[in-house]
Amino acid sequence: MDGKVETEKVVSMKRAIRFKETQKFTQWWLWLIILAPILLFVIGKVITIISLFTAEIPNASGNISISWISGRLSIVQFICVLVYIATILFLALSKLKVVVSDKDIKIRHLLFFSKVIDLNEVVEQQIVNYDFVGYGIRKTKKYGTIYNVKGGEGVAITLTNGKKYLIGSQKTEEFLKSLLK
Repeated sequence: MDGKVETEKVVSMKRAIRFKETQKFTQWWLWLIILAPILLFVIGKVITIISLFTAEIPNASGNISISWISGRLSIVQFICVLVYIATILFLALSKLKVVVSDKDIKIRHLLFFSKVIDLNEVVEQQIVNYDFVGYGIRKTKKYGTIYNVKGGEGVAITLTNGKKYLIGSQKTEEFLKSLLK
């Protein structure tokens, strides 16, 4: 009998999900900018290898530098490479996840940030088309705290205490409807 009571409690504790969306950094131009140094590096190495085998001399001294074969990096170069790789991984793993249940809005942004907004505190909500405000978490006078990963459309929310939030979304109509139920 106790098992049945516990099961009922667990079921009642689960909240009905009205809306769920996960967005990632998928803009082609953003990835082109981030991956351009790798592309330029590879092109440079290919040109060096071709010049070695074709006996074309790339500089006026007549010497061809093949120091890249030894794989030696300075500490500064090593740190720059690590920061670059960390940036790529950070963007590849980052996402904006929004879940609207019957009680609250849960926002999880990037790898570490989480925000919960009680639906009872929401006094105003509307779809907003905004200019580019940047990616990530931003604070502005007009929109309050912005959570954005891509696009220029989202749902603006005002709370009873006057705080404002703008949550970027690719499914703004569904998102807004989930808040009105």
